[in-house]
Amino acid sequence: MASLRTANDLILEALANLGVLAAGQPIDPEDYSYVEEKIDAVFRKVDALEIVSLPDPTQVGLNVAFIPSAYFSDLADILAGECATKFGETPDVYQMLIMRGLGGVQGIDVGFGAAAKSLRAIVRGKPTGEVVRVE
Repeated sequence: MASLRTANDLILEALANLGVLAAGQPIDPEDYSYVEEKIDAVFRKVDALEIVSLPDPTQVGLNVAFIPSAYFSDLADILAGECATKFGETPDVYQMLIMRGLGGVQGIDVGFGAAAKSLRAIVRGKPTGEVVRVE
């Protein structure tokens, strides 16, 4: 298994989580394009919520491997939840996707959905490589 995945892989996984991909059928370019456009905003939101830091996908390109495999399924769940309204999901399915992703429904704050908690647990206690300020 590769230790890094691409944004293209992430888009395909998010579409699969949304139930848009059918086995043996080509991907609808409009669906792919919509999810592709959302990646940058979702990555920035995940970074702003201090869940996990990721490189800017617009700078590295969609087919460049830069997503750690440990983050992959959680990021796909977050991306699917953030894109669910476009795909006409029922309210129950929409809430389920949001709760699997970032959260923000049913009294759960944004940033405390299942995938967000999982990502926080993965990066907790890991060295960041940042310079520590001292007084």
